[in-house]
This record gives sequence, structure tokens and C-alpha cells, in this order.
Amino acid sequence: MAEPIGLASGVLTLVIFAHQSCLTLYKTIQSFKTHPKRVRNLIEELEALIGVLESLSDTMKLHTDIDISALDLPLRRCGSACGEFLQELQKCCSRSGGDRQSFRDWAKLRYMGDDIDDFTDSLAAYKSTINIALTDMQLRKSSVTLGRLGDYKDLITTATSDLEARLETIDGKLQSLVERTTSSSATSELESLKDERSSTQKCLLICAEFSKHIQQLQLSSAKDLLQNSDKIPERITSDGIRECRISMEQTTARLESHMQDILDRIMASSSVTMPQEDTRYLARLREEWSSARKCRDICFQADQHLKENVSVIDNYATGDEAVQFLVSNSQKTIHGKNRGYGDLIKQLGGHLSDESIQKVSGDFLQMSIQRSLHGNLGDAGPQVKDMNEKGTNWRPEYGGGRTLKSKPVAGDSNSQAELGKAKF
Repeated sequence: MAEPIGLASGVLTLVIFAHQSCLTLYKTIQSFKTHPKRVRNLIEELEALIGVLESLSDTMKLHTDIDISALDLPLRRCGSACGEFLQELQKCCSRSGGDRQSFRDWAKLRYMGDDIDDFTDSLAAYKSTINIALTDMQLRKSSVTLGRLGDYKDLITTATSDLEARLETIDGKLQSLVERTTSSSATSELESLKDERSSTQKCLLICAEFSKHIQQLQLSSAKDLLQNSDKIPERITSDGIRECRISMEQTTARLESHMQDILDRIMASSSVTMPQEDTRYLARLREEWSSARKCRDICFQADQHLKENVSVIDNYATGDEAVQFLVSNSQKTIHGKNRGYGDLIKQLGGHLSDESIQKVSGDFLQMSIQRSLHGNLGDAGPQVKDMNEKGTNWRPEYGGGRTLKSKPVAGDSNSQAELGKAKF
């Protein structure tokens, strides 16, 4: 338990850092008199990001045993980006005279070559990633409603798409900067590194496309396995696809590590000839590239966790004495409901062992059998009453029975009368 708590403590420190940076930037922008639409959009995004960071902080304090160290880099980069943007804003304000009441040069403000809208989009990506990690953490504690689960799926899809687009933008900037750097330096080592970066980028794109294809196959395989859970071929296929996915994740991780190494070597090799401003720009691009890929990985993992560990079931049944089960015999989270219409419906829900499920199932069956027997006895009630009115002591548990016709027996009138009442 100590290790996860230690990791959580480290992440919490980064949460505080990111929150403070966002809050400082927010208050600074608010202190300016004029706020064009794009600036108002930035303010709204900062407010939302601050709220998500506060929710993450509160949740982590309640659940210190959960490891979310994957957020280390995104949180660090989020805090750094807000601090760097604040510096650019202060520089821009100084060039315009330093008066916040009359400052109107928002359109001239640039951060890493981007305008305010692009910076707002980058904050939205961090907010979505943190929100996804936060919801994934809550899912492990089974504290998410079914309605929010649908919103969560949409959030993952949207965030993944936005991060893919952002990665393309960062890759384009890296390509442009590397091209400019290598052409001005004109060293064989830098040319080789440029080609190596381009080759690695192509391999990463191949892995991304293949991973999407594997994901589609895995979804199709999951449906077949659900319909044929006892079939060995479907299980073998599902296991094989899962192994392919794991293998591609490992390959992608190795390529990403290699790309980071290439960028470090480019920075080291061109540090002498590259202007200091470009060196800082390349360092920021490298961090943005790594952070964006980590955010995308968090989205992928959350989506995979959702598909593998959460079942959404709407159980519907009609008819008398219907039996409904909404149970899990593993750690898989269930979100759903039993809806039954009829008399004497039996329902079971929750996390149970196989033995408990079998026991309750048997109890339900016995209840139905007893109900059926009591119903038959109820039908026999009027017949018992009629026979009792005729003076017999026959009971239903003795069997159906039948009345014998009287036959005269010589010399014994009493025997004749008694024989007429005999049953067997």
C-alpha cells in the first residue's frame, strides 16, 4: 500500500502546481479591462480546468490507494504551459506600454507560434485528459451513474480525436523546425537525425493505424465471445487479438522513446549553431509532443478499461414468475437495471460467487415448484369439501382416489354400506 500512496502524493504535488499556475493566469487575465471573444473563451476554459483540477485533488485525498502516475507529465506540462503563456502575456503587455486598462493587442499575443485560440484548445485537451483519468478512477470505485457513463464514452472519443489532431500539429512544427535547423547547420549528423526522426514518425503512424484495426477486431471478437462463451475457437481468437494489442502498445512505447532520444540528440547537436530562442522552442515542442502522446495513451487505456471492466445491461422480462439475474461473478462493474412486468417476478443483482449464484438459482426454482404444488392443492379444495360433506375422511395427500359402487353382500348390510365408501 505504501508505494501507491507515495505515487499519489507525488501526483498531488503536481496537481497543486498545475492548479496554482492556472489560477494565477486566470486572475491575471481577469485584471485586464478588455476581453475580446477569444479571451473570454480562454477565461471559460481556465475556469473549467481549475474546477477539474480541484475535483481531482479532492478525489485523490479520498482514495490514496489508486495509482494515477500516468498524469505526471500532462500535469507538469499543463502547469508549465500556463506559466510560460503568462510570461508571454506580460512581455506583450510591456511592449504595448504596460497599462492593463488600455491593453488591446490580444491578437498579437503568441505562444510557441500559436495564437490564443490554439492555446485555449491545448488547455481543453489537458482538461479532457484529466477529466477522463478522474472518471476512470471513480469507475474503479463504482461511483459513476449510468447517465454519466454515456457522457464519459463521448468524452473519450472527442478527446482522442482532438489529441490526434494536436499531435499532427506538433509533428508539423517539429518537422519544420528540424528542416530549418539541419539546413542551416548542414552537418551529416543532423541530416542523419532528421531522416531518423522522419522514419520513426512514419513507423508511429503505421502502429497507430494497426492499433485502430486491432481495436475494431477486438470489438467484433467480444460480440462473438458473448454469444458463444463456451466455444474454444472464439476464446483462442479473442486471446490472440488481445496479445496483438499488447504487442503493438509495447512497440509504440519503444518508438516513442526512440523519438524522444532523437529530439534530444538534435537539440544537443544543434545547440551551438541554433539560436537560443529556437533551442527553447524545440525543448517546449519536445515536451508538448511527449505530453500529448501521454494524454492520448490515457484516453486509450480508459477506453480499454471501460470495455473490459464495465458492463451496461438493461434486463427486461414479462410474464408471471419470470426470473431475472443482473450479477457479476468477477470484479467487473455492472451498470444496469432489471425491469420485470408480471406477478411473482424474482430478481437478483450484485456481485456474487458462482456458488452463490447457483444456490440462489436453485432457491428460485424451489420457490416456483412449491408455488405450483400449492396451486394444484388449491384446485382440489372444492372436491375435498364435497367429499367431506358426503361423510368421507379422505385427504388430498392420499391421492386422487375413486368411489366404489355398492354391491350387496348376503347377511351383512353393514359391510355393504361401508364398502360403498371405500377408496384406494
